[in-house]
Amino acid sequence: MQNHLLHWLYSLNRFGMKLGLDVMRQLMQLLGDPQQQFPCIHVTGTNGKGSTTAFIAQILLEAGFKVGRYTSPHLVKFNERITINNRPISDRSLIALIQNIKSKSQTAKLRPTFFEFTTALAFQYFAEQKVDIAVVEVGMGGRLDATNVVHPLVSVSTNIEYDHQKHLGSTLLQIAREKAGIIKENSILVTAEKRKKNLQLFQKICKRAKTKMIRVNGRFRIMDANLNGQTFKTKDGLFTVALLGDYQPLNALTAVTVIRTLRKYGWLISDSTIQKALLKTEWPWRLQVIAKKPLTIVDGSHNVAGFRYVQRFLRRLPHQKKILIIGISKDKDIPKMIPLIAPFFQTIIVTKSNFKPAPIKTLLRYIPQNKKVITTSSLSTSRRQLH
Repeated sequence: MQNHLLHWLYSLNRFGMKLGLDVMRQLMQLLGDPQQQFPCIHVTGTNGKGSTTAFIAQILLEAGFKVGRYTSPHLVKFNERITINNRPISDRSLIALIQNIKSKSQTAKLRPTFFEFTTALAFQYFAEQKVDIAVVEVGMGGRLDATNVVHPLVSVSTNIEYDHQKHLGSTLLQIAREKAGIIKENSILVTAEKRKKNLQLFQKICKRAKTKMIRVNGRFRIMDANLNGQTFKTKDGLFTVALLGDYQPLNALTAVTVIRTLRKYGWLISDSTIQKALLKTEWPWRLQVIAKKPLTIVDGSHNVAGFRYVQRFLRRLPHQKKILIIGISKDKDIPKMIPLIAPFFQTIIVTKSNFKPAPIKTLLRYIPQNKKVITTSSLSTSRRQLH
């Protein structure tokens, strides 16, 4: 890909992160409202929205549909954010879209942020490629998120936890109100949220919007779990997923509820198709085993609730835990996060994350004193120190 174009796109970060839909609506109108040219599922939540998006998209793909998927952030390459049938957008298509949208927005004197521009890219691509349906993950919150220009068949909220309080509010109810902003009139909300006050808020907003709220039946029992996946039992039978973590069954059940809700719109997808798709679903860097000898697991949790899930996984892991490599962004709740998982390891390598890195000295404050600690900005250097 032409690096200068991608560098230009990243340079839009200088405009900061502006929650609000005025610029996004103008940009959509400028492009011919591509977001209205395909049906979609809109997914918000604090944790699990990426995995739930992946499950939903895989089920639709398994059923034979052409499926767009928009998620953020990417892990390795920008193209991962925008996929059709699990294939990232090509460099060629990306270049053409960036050039087109850049030209039109500059002519109209619009100044979209990085995320607004990227969202416009995704919607334009899905429209041009004539996807049958798109699964769109909210970037942050919901009400003022750039993705909230869509009118989905089904809106989805996985859960409400503390994250991005600076932008979304300091209480769970305030955060829930922002997430509920994706609820549209005469539509359907599927939610896996369990807190009574948040559910009451969702129900009140749905009633006002003449929208039906469907709660996910999150009751399940894990029957078997290993490093290759897990099988769990519900009132509807057995399901198997390849993704690890005892929170993934709930994400899978949320996706199943969405798919069964789609049947009301004529999307006839069988239970056998659902079963096959759940087993095929991949979502990298969520308790992902990248090597078994030695056992090496990576995870991208970035809030206290996510670290609690990792803690539960570590407790149940029968293997000996030796080395933790950790880096965290500076705007996260570091004092509460590190103590949840540090006790499980003998040696802790403290390094810098790639995105808004917290200083190493900040992380060190919360490492137990009885641990062997290595500090490094180069993992190749730390590897030599371990031998």
